[in-house]
Amino acid sequence: MLRLGPRNDVFFDLLEQEVDNLQLGAKSFVELMENYTDVEAKFDAIQDIEHKGDAITRQIMEKLNSTFVTPIEREDISALAFTLDEILDIITGVADRCVLYRIGKPTPEMIALSKAMEGACNELDKLIHMLRELKYDRIIDLTKSVKKWEMESDQIYRRAVAKLLNDDTLHPIYVIKWKEIYEKLEDGVDFCEDVSNLVEGVVLKNA
Repeated sequence: MLRLGPRNDVFFDLLEQEVDNLQLGAKSFVELMENYTDVEAKFDAIQDIEHKGDAITRQIMEKLNSTFVTPIEREDISALAFTLDEILDIITGVADRCVLYRIGKPTPEMIALSKAMEGACNELDKLIHMLRELKYDRIIDLTKSVKKWEMESDQIYRRAVAKLLNDDTLHPIYVIKWKEIYEKLEDGVDFCEDVSNLVEGVVLKNA
């Protein structure tokens, strides 16, 4: 089994930078939802965070391509990097839709989903920062917490969609817009669980 050397710590450093940036994106999205003013400027700020995440992901891939020995399997590093990046892409995409679709203001369900996303990302931040220890007992409670956020987001999503579809007074375009937004956010929390599962698998393989 390959063990860490000082030069390999860069992969953990970069993954930690990526998840810190993701956490900032999730926090900024919640702030947008809770104070829906100056929307385009706030979206631009979220997009800047997303661009930084893309740059970190590219760094990770470039480092993988130029490094022979890695602290964990290179496929796991790649999967973690790309899945973290996908979560931030989803957050940015939902913020973009809010602007493009002229939603007016977020629904209570939208705010609840954004907070579930932030909660899951906060746990991912702790989880990725513990990854380099490769100790199962250090990460198991966090993986369970991410799962709880995913289950909560799923419940919010199902109730939100049911509310849309059961209200005969709503315009079909309104229903389509909001169903898509809810679906994208719930997908993002699903990806948070994917990251959690990846971390658990990495730790089990390297324990």
